[in-house]
Amino acid sequence: MKGTHAYILIMLSAALLLTACGRKPKGVDNPQPSVYYWRTTFSLDSVERSFLAEAEVSRMYVHFFDVVKGQGPGAESQGPGVDLMPANTLLFEDSVPGGIEVIPTVFFEPNALRDTVGMHKLAGLVLKRIDQMTEQNGLPTARQVQMDYDWVASDEAAYFAFLGELRDLLHSQGRTLSATIRLHQLAKAVPPVDEGVLMVYNVGNFRDEAEENSILTAKAVEPYLPRLESYGLPLCAALPVYGWDLLFQNHEFRQIVRGVNLDDTLKFKRLDSTHYRADAYMAAPADGIADPAGQRIYPGDIIRHEQPSPATLRQVHDMLERSRRGVCDQVVIYHLDSKFLKDNSYEIKQLY
Repeated sequence: MKGTHAYILIMLSAALLLTACGRKPKGVDNPQPSVYYWRTTFSLDSVERSFLAEAEVSRMYVHFFDVVKGQGPGAESQGPGVDLMPANTLLFEDSVPGGIEVIPTVFFEPNALRDTVGMHKLAGLVLKRIDQMTEQNGLPTARQVQMDYDWVASDEAAYFAFLGELRDLLHSQGRTLSATIRLHQLAKAVPPVDEGVLMVYNVGNFRDEAEENSILTAKAVEPYLPRLESYGLPLCAALPVYGWDLLFQNHEFRQIVRGVNLDDTLKFKRLDSTHYRADAYMAAPADGIADPAGQRIYPGDIIRHEQPSPATLRQVHDMLERSRRGVCDQVVIYHLDSKFLKDNSYEIKQLY
């Protein structure tokens, strides 16, 4: 009898061990090929529509509006005494292709929730605005909504309180809440949401002239991977396909520039795989942080061209999957933009 009991205990222990070894972190519910749409006007050109159809994209995380403090640029007043308000609201000038689920996404500017109270009211206002926008633009009520905020220790409690209130409101209607998770937040407490999108981009310091590529490198992602495996939230991964040109003058970051032809050898000399030296004086088309009077490029200025290569995207994709099986069952491309799809459409579709 003792031998039988011992045998049973051994078999049970072996079964539990096999179960534990075979268990993998849960991925997001019903994973689908997905993209972010992050512009202030919703309008799709033929390249973007073709990509959505050919890649069989069926989920789109669409930036609806920002939440900002005070009467900042683009803010829409909500009346006296209201500390937070919407800004940069998306204008729909086009229709969403049939068969694509829209997940409204709301961005909170840095420090927006610091010293903010009344989280139940705020949650209600945010959800009301989302639902009004979906109804006004002929979209079905969103099954899920997403919040995007780079929280820090000083406002973590406030943000989590807001998320808890919003999640409860959504759950009462049979809906769910997701949140963006930055790589550094894998070391922090898990927010009270149903699932997360891990933002695997902007991994370096874009203001550092010597940076290789601040958007994405495997070397920069690797230190975060040990915490990814055990992170207690269903996750999928967002990977970047965008690029930009960063202007440095006297080794100081000045602005993002658009429309410069770095292949023009009369104006630029290539220094390495990403850095170019200007050899001529010219205008610098402004974008983002810029001198309102109009910036100029001077001989000796440095421009760093950044855009993740297909090889880097595949390498990081595989690193993530090895660290947490299932995290790439749903890949979210950031973001849908024809100028980054024209030359790399095939390689980007392979990420799905």
